[in-house]
Amino acid sequence: MSAGQLLAATMLASTTLPMLDGLQPPRPRLDALVAVVVLGVLGTGLAYVLNYRIIADDGPVSASFVIYLLPVVAVVLGVVGLHERLTTHAIGGSFMIVLGVAATRRKAAAGSLTP
Repeated sequence: MSAGQLLAATMLASTTLPMLDGLQPPRPRLDALVAVVVLGVLGTGLAYVLNYRIIADDGPVSASFVIYLLPVVAVVLGVVGLHERLTTHAIGGSFMIVLGVAATRRKAAAGSLTP
């Protein structure tokens, strides 16, 4: 189903290509095409495979936690890889995200009303 959705989105998006620069046909550079293919295969394709693997192995609830942790990973990669300045807001936001994920991952206490 996911492959069908991505294929339909690609076909719909490709219909707008002639309108991007008037009616001139697009002339993409080779490096841009390679970047799009790499991003599509690694950024989308591999992410889909890994996400469905997590769903199969640990369930949909655990897989949803991965999405919540993406901003924390982005902050860490920005600081380490791009030498961005770490702000107190980023630290506080990351701390709140990790606390939220940890709180939802706790096992229910014995006698709890939650399933």
